[in-house]
Amino acid sequence: MIFISAISCNNGKSTDKTQNNDTIPDKPEYNQDSASEDVAILMINPDGETEYVVGNTNNIYRKTKSGLEFKYIESGKTQTYPKVGDVVYFDMTYATANDSVVFDTKLIDPNFKMRITPPSHAGGCFEEALMMMSVGDSMAFKIDAKNFLQITQGKVFVPSYVKEGDKFIFRIKMKKLVDGSDYAIQNAETYKYYIDQENSLIERYALEIDYPRKTTKSGLNIFTISKGAGKKPVDGNLVTIDYTAGFIDGSVFDSTIERNKPFRFVVGKEEAIECLDEAVKAMNVGDHCLLIIPFRLAYGEEKNGVVAPFSTLVFEVELLSAE
Repeated sequence: MIFISAISCNNGKSTDKTQNNDTIPDKPEYNQDSASEDVAILMINPDGETEYVVGNTNNIYRKTKSGLEFKYIESGKTQTYPKVGDVVYFDMTYATANDSVVFDTKLIDPNFKMRITPPSHAGGCFEEALMMMSVGDSMAFKIDAKNFLQITQGKVFVPSYVKEGDKFIFRIKMKKLVDGSDYAIQNAETYKYYIDQENSLIERYALEIDYPRKTTKSGLNIFTISKGAGKKPVDGNLVTIDYTAGFIDGSVFDSTIERNKPFRFVVGKEEAIECLDEAVKAMNVGDHCLLIIPFRLAYGEEKNGVVAPFSTLVFEVELLSAE
């Protein structure tokens, strides 16, 4: 058995390490020959608590002050960590405790990226995990599955296999970090090109629609197919809608009608994409509308499932109830 002292602290580290997250732990250095042996680890966590753990280094998770469980698989050479607003490129899977893979970025986009947002919940969240990683790091994290799905991802319904207290196991390889300001500058010309192209496309599409049109300040286009007589939802209302979602070329990628399962979400709680929140607040219960959604109000320059970057979306929505 090998004894290792693993201390999580910030003394003697660069300012790059501490500028965003004062709980980033030191990277452990294990002897390669010991990887398959049991080790005794005295862990001193950022909150000062000590924990004595015996086991294989491959199975031992440490904890940050917030309670996020983590372990290093491979340590990179840099000490620069992402902050809110930066864009990170990474490979990631997350799986259930029995190692059933739920999501794999490589099946979505080999250059999967996302912009870092503020921590979405307490107790150790996905955003905190990303901000602990420097380029070249490979790490595993345990994150509460319900919090991740409902708060971080904003899903209303949680799969039946996810129970209270379950954790997803995330395995992440950090590939590239781009400062948020630099990313905006680098992509400004591309962004402007797509906006110009999209504006022209939307106007041509709108010429073929013979329904009353309203364009909001954000750029959302609402065409009223038929009017209802119900109330107008406000923040905090639980609304139920039927929708068919597609692209401006007419192809459909999702429909509650085909599933025979209307979509329910709380207005103003970020439980749906922003444009749906905005749309239902402009509708009355019973309204049947067609929405043309610019990419910047949908998924932007990110790929999301079958939705390609810079995709203009078309939703046909019926507001069934608001309570």
